[in-house]
Amino acid sequence: MLNQPKDFWNMRAQTYDRTSGQTYADTYDKTAELSLRYLKPSNRVLEFACGTGLLTLRIAPHVARLRGIDISPKMAEVAREKARDLAHVEITNTDLFDPCLEPGSFDAVCAYNVLLYLPDLPAALARIRALLKPGGVFLSATDCLGSRPSAMGLKKLVNSRTGKMPFVAFFSQRGLERKIARSGFDVLERENLYPNPPNLFVAARVKP
Repeated sequence: MLNQPKDFWNMRAQTYDRTSGQTYADTYDKTAELSLRYLKPSNRVLEFACGTGLLTLRIAPHVARLRGIDISPKMAEVAREKARDLAHVEITNTDLFDPCLEPGSFDAVCAYNVLLYLPDLPAALARIRALLKPGGVFLSATDCLGSRPSAMGLKKLVNSRTGKMPFVAFFSQRGLERKIARSGFDVLERENLYPNPPNLFVAARVKP
């Protein structure tokens, strides 16, 4: 059984780039392009669930500091190796709620392709809001498996119910946008980046 998130993502670490990374390369490019509209060269950025660093390396050259965290030691190890020559990038095997992450210390928090795997999304969004400085931005891209039926959605439903993978949420695009807004954010932009299942990019700013 691989229903524990750390075990599941450790197992995926060595093949992730040549499976998801290649299949969704254009989507990763679009995610980075949209994100960079909201990031400044002076920004200190936290990337929550950085995985193997597919987006870390696309964003890092454009910001002052980037801290990537992931609950999977093996995912973090792959990302750390990729970023070894980038002195302003730090990759650690760290949980979002670890007290080493200080409230109000980031200009932006990025969470790509992770929100659907969080059993308590409101708590995670509240924590992200707390980590941001006043006026900070939250950038995410998330598969919305509840928007319409898809082969991937069916596969993930079966795998999560049978213990082959951890929890998976099935929210719609509008539903996810509402959850973000209700967590103390003003939604600035939303765009679907993939036909099916929809991969929704959202840019949001901490409400005053």
